[in-house]
Amino acid sequence: MAERVLIVGAGHAGGSVAAFLRQYGYEGEIVLTGEEPYAPYQRPPLSKAWLKGEADSESLLLRPESFYAENG
Repeated sequence: MAERVLIVGAGHAGGSVAAFLRQYGYEGEIVLTGEEPYAPYQRPPLSKAWLKGEADSESLLLRPESFYAENG
């Protein structure tokens, strides 16, 4: 049976853990789960730049959405 890691919380920390696992060679399945239907994003800029219209939603992502599909 292949190993699987479940990361509860898809915020900055959860997204970083998923990336860290791949960066250091973890080859099993990674499941990242959170309350929101979006890839992990930067919350402080959301509350500042995005609300002022100075950033688009893509620039708030910690990694491109394709990263999670390719490394899940």
